[in-house]
Parts: sequence; structure tokens; C-alpha cells
Amino acid sequence: MRPRENYTPFIAAGLILTVALMIVFQIYLWLEPTRIQTVQAADQSTAVAAGRNIFAENCAACHGEKGEGKLGAALNSRTLLKTTTDQTLFGLISTGVPGTIMPAWSQTHGGPFTDQQIAHLVAFIRAWEPTAPEPVIATIAPDPARGATIFAGTCAICHGEDGKGAKAAPALNDAKRLKEFDDAWYRDTIMHGRPAKGMPTWGTVLAPQQINDLIALLGAWREGREVTPTTSLAKQISNALFAIRQFDKVDAGFYLSAALPLANSSQTKEINAALELVKGNHLSEAEARLVALLPPSEIGKELYASNCAPCHGDDGSGGLGKSLRNSKYIQSKSDSELVDFVAVGRKGTAMDGFKNILSDEQLSYIIALLRAWQK
Repeated sequence: MRPRENYTPFIAAGLILTVALMIVFQIYLWLEPTRIQTVQAADQSTAVAAGRNIFAENCAACHGEKGEGKLGAALNSRTLLKTTTDQTLFGLISTGVPGTIMPAWSQTHGGPFTDQQIAHLVAFIRAWEPTAPEPVIATIAPDPARGATIFAGTCAICHGEDGKGAKAAPALNDAKRLKEFDDAWYRDTIMHGRPAKGMPTWGTVLAPQQINDLIALLGAWREGREVTPTTSLAKQISNALFAIRQFDKVDAGFYLSAALPLANSSQTKEINAALELVKGNHLSEAEARLVALLPPSEIGKELYASNCAPCHGDDGSGGLGKSLRNSKYIQSKSDSELVDFVAVGRKGTAMDGFKNILSDEQLSYIIALLRAWQK
């Protein structure tokens, strides 16, 4: 009869190994979240560092070095970051914002960045959230001079130059009349209009700040003060030229009349001559006089200020866009080539084309200004 085998040592060893494996597994489960967090933190740190470099090279010129906002919106904003998801930020960067200087950055939409690079940008922007400040809304004091500029371009056609009255509407620059009603009444009237009397609603056209500037102008007139619009002579001449080319004698006469107080003696003579030509329907002769009155580069300054300065700087020294002074690119191209380039723009950048905004002639005035900036 064979002796019975003793399996007790094997069973004990198996139990010990099982218990050891369970202990090791529990330790693993206990340590795994920490390991995952460490790996995620390292990945996040790498993404933020990569996003920081991309932001500094491509975005800081518009949004500020610390995301505080400049030409573009402030991104380092607690309100923005709390209410905007990563997916939304990714989408805005990818596709850009139509109608603004924010271009599409994704390669899918013609931009230079891969999806991973955009994800790194989002990670960098999101890293601001814990310390992001609350946005401070700047308060702009109402300015009667700005109000006079708005009045000249919007209200004077009915209420007359300097608010002295016209056939279409009563005079507003009348201290006695202005004292009959307070600012609140005039603000409501501007906002809601008086349709039965031909006064349109301006609250859907003018911004609240612009209405505040108009109220400040009325306040200055109430006190008997004279206020000069901030619109330049070149702007008024440019507007008159545009009106003449549209065969609009009424607006051309209006802008030329508005230009007279801004002109010196010799310019006044030429403007008055152009006015007489406009009244006599000799528009081509009036246009020729006005073109000779101011160099194209002077007219170009006004067009540049409205369309190009936000990116290239007020003096062309650069900002979001490149410097336009002493530019080898500008010096290497003909005027017609530059007009075509500005009209079409540069795909994949913030340089949108202006062909649907400015005419070739208006673009030629801007090119004349750029030529004046070259050595």
C-alpha cells in the first residue's frame, strides 16, 4: 500500500502566493491613480509649454502677451474661461471669427496649425483660469467733440450744420430750446425717434457710447459753447469724392460744406470752386479739383487709419501685421501689383482681402501713402 502524499506545503504556498498577489494588486490599485495623475500632469505641462510658444509667436501681438487683450479680445478673463468650454475654444481658433481680424488657424480651414497645436493652445489658455482676473469694463467719458463728429455725419443733413436748423428738421443748437428738455428726454428721442415727425430711430444704429457723445454735444450747446468735430479735412474731401463718383450732388455738397471750416485760405477757394461745380452738375470737373487739392497720400491716410492701422500700427511701424515702412516687399512691387495684393489678401493670415470693401482707386490712395513711407 502506497503512503499518502502530503499536499499541505503546496496548499500553504499557494495560499501565501494568492495573498501576496492580492496585496500587490491592492497596492497597485492604490498607487495607480497617483501614477495616472502624474502622467497626466506631465502631459499637461508639456502641452501648456508648447501652447505658450505658439501663443507668443502667433497670438500675443493681437491678444496681448498675457492674454490681457489688445487688438483682439482678452483671453485671460475669469468670466470667459468659466463660460467657454475647451471644445468652443478649439472651434474658434480652428475656424476663426468671420467679420473680424481673427483668421482660421486650422489646416483644415486653410491655416497653419495642426489639431494637436490648437489643442496645445487651448491647454495654455485654460491654464490661466485659476488666476484669471475679472474683466474690468473701461468707462469712456462722453465727449462733445466726438458727438460733433457723429452729428456732422448723421444728424446735420436734417438739423443743419452745427445744429443751426434746416428745412427738414428744427435747430438743435439753441440754448433756450435745449433748456426746455433734459438729457434724458433727448436720449430717449434719439434712441426711439419721433416717426410721426420724420425723426428716425437711432437706437438700433448708434452705439450707447455714441448716443452719450451726442448728449454731451447738446449739453455743450446748452451752455453756449462751440464744439469742433474731430473729422479731418482729408476725410471730408474723401467723402465728397466718393459722393461725386456716386453722382450724389446732395451728399457731395454736404461734405464740401463740412470741409470749409477745416480748410486754410487757399483750400477754401478750391473747395468753394468745387461746390459751385457740383451745384452746376459739372461733377467730373469738381472731382479733378478735389483730387488736385490733396495729395493721394493724404487721402490714403484716412483710408489707412480705418482699414489698416489696427494691424499695421497707426504709423505703419507694425503690430499684428508686419511693418510697412522701408519694406523690401513694397519696394519690389508695382502699384498695380500692390493694389491686387491688398484686394485679395493673404490666405491663412489675418490679412483679409479688401476687394469688397474698398475700390481700386481707394486702394491706390493707400498705396500712395505706403510709397511715401519708403526710403
